[in-house]
Amino acid sequence: MNLKHIQIISIVFVLFITGCAKQSSPVGGPKDTEPPVALRSSPVNYSTNFKGKKFIVEFDEFIDLKNVNQELIVSPLLEKKPKVLMRGKKMVVTINNQLADSTTYNFNFFNSITDLNEGNVLENFQFEFSTGSSFDSIYLGGRLLSAFDCNPIENAYILLYRSYDDSIPRKTKPECVGKTNKDGYFIVPNMRDVPYYIFALKDMNNNMLFDLPNEAIAFCDSVFRPTFKPAEFTDTLHIIESISKNKKDTVFRDSIYTYTVMVTTIDDIKLNMFTEEHKIQYLHGIYRKQDRLCSIAFNSELDESFSFKLISDSTYNENWYQIEGEQPTDSVVFWITDSTIYKKDTIKIAVSYLMTDTVDYVRTDTLDFIFDSKQANKEKASKDKKKRGNNLLTKIIGEENTDNADKEEKRKESELKINHNMKEDFDLNQPVKLTMKYPIKHYSAENVKFVRKEEENEYEVDFTIEKDSVSDRIFNLKFSPKEASKYYVEISEGSFTDIYGNTNDTLKTEFFTRGSEYYSSIIMNLSGVKNPNCILQLLNAKEKVLEEHKVTGNTTITINYLSPGTYKCKLIYDDNGNGVWDTGNYKERRQPEKVFYFGRNIETKSGWDMEYTWIVE
Repeated sequence: MNLKHIQIISIVFVLFITGCAKQSSPVGGPKDTEPPVALRSSPVNYSTNFKGKKFIVEFDEFIDLKNVNQELIVSPLLEKKPKVLMRGKKMVVTINNQLADSTTYNFNFFNSITDLNEGNVLENFQFEFSTGSSFDSIYLGGRLLSAFDCNPIENAYILLYRSYDDSIPRKTKPECVGKTNKDGYFIVPNMRDVPYYIFALKDMNNNMLFDLPNEAIAFCDSVFRPTFKPAEFTDTLHIIESISKNKKDTVFRDSIYTYTVMVTTIDDIKLNMFTEEHKIQYLHGIYRKQDRLCSIAFNSELDESFSFKLISDSTYNENWYQIEGEQPTDSVVFWITDSTIYKKDTIKIAVSYLMTDTVDYVRTDTLDFIFDSKQANKEKASKDKKKRGNNLLTKIIGEENTDNADKEEKRKESELKINHNMKEDFDLNQPVKLTMKYPIKHYSAENVKFVRKEEENEYEVDFTIEKDSVSDRIFNLKFSPKEASKYYVEISEGSFTDIYGNTNDTLKTEFFTRGSEYYSSIIMNLSGVKNPNCILQLLNAKEKVLEEHKVTGNTTITINYLSPGTYKCKLIYDDNGNGVWDTGNYKERRQPEKVFYFGRNIETKSGWDMEYTWIVE
């Protein structure tokens, strides 16, 4: 391959990764929207037999360097960063390293070069030379996506190695380096015709090593060696025709090139980036957001060694706390039931847990759970005063009478207040949800009246009361709602009793269900499913999971009672059948579970049934 072909291929690479510059409308006269243009260099770009210690590039205008130490990528990697300085319109790059023989070096400045006045970016300017008589002209192209949500990963390094062991890339720096753009695309140029091991790294400490627990990584399962195939390219090149003697005017011309070259077939690498699940155990934080509510958070899953006990100089009830609902595996939330304890501003608790480090051992920490009761009372008084100040009655009867009224109202109202979701336009696909301030100890469904009203008639509704799996403060009244109907719910006084002995006041309310014409449906025909354990998720526009359906192969899933809006569909290959998405692990050479998204957002409208065919690829 001759030098002319190498130059043309390099231009193609730049065009592939950069795209078009954004244009903006001129305001207050003509505005410069063009990036700087490299006029000449010493030595010339794409030189062979390079023996120097620096190169100089001259531009058509004064330029500025933005974050050049972070943006500049040299491949193969240099031990020391080059020194980059500006001298007028010239950029001087000094190489502080011993260069390898017969090696092609690529200096990619990415988005670091801008013009001085307007900040127009010269994207992905590259300078290349070879210390030998020929160029290494093979390139690697592909795309890097998040393994969890398939979003493109920007500014991640692509690392290439010619040898492999378990310590790579933890202890060894790569031989060739690339970087992803805003759309996750990357190109690693100037590779040799040898096998490569491919990784991607979100480098948090800028040392090109996978050595921090919060660094994200991606890797190919097998070694890659490029092969070649002929490819025909047609390009329009912007070439300098002439420059005036005073260097103020430059004339350009377009030149059309059609050519056939041999290119590598490694141009469609897809990498899925993930962050490993950290197994190092440590105490993440403690919280006391209310006087009676405490929580302890850890970095990873707790085991049977976990325990906690109260440290107190006085005697107390052994059953001084109650755990909240079904606990997450990495935290504990509990309510203090003994008033002599929760009335204290500071509570000392000894917490024992398995500490995982170089050596695993059970560690015990004495923790102070602090709640500033005085500050809480001040904030409450301030809110109460503001509420009274907004009441017109305050201005009429005076502050003292309002205080007396507030005290009387507070005395009458129970601490166990029931909040609920019963309202106009009640959705057909949800239960009635009752939420209380404190965990509930006893409840009785016999004291709940639930009827559907039609004109003067009432019809009893079959329902069940179920405690929510997450919280002891939430209860669901499950029933089969009828569309466009009026319902009446009456919860008698004393139906619920919380752990502090408070009982509810009588609650009476009405609500109306929506008509079926308001809703839409999504009918998804799945094909190409290659895993017997799959999870189909319906997401909203912000990717919150709304529904989940188990999928065992090619099938049709119908999702009803959808409000008008924007939805997404996500399919997870649940390899281990545990019902959740699992990340990968580099040491175990385990890839993250595969995730697929339906090709576009689904816009629903009232009364529409949306049917799609999704070929999972």
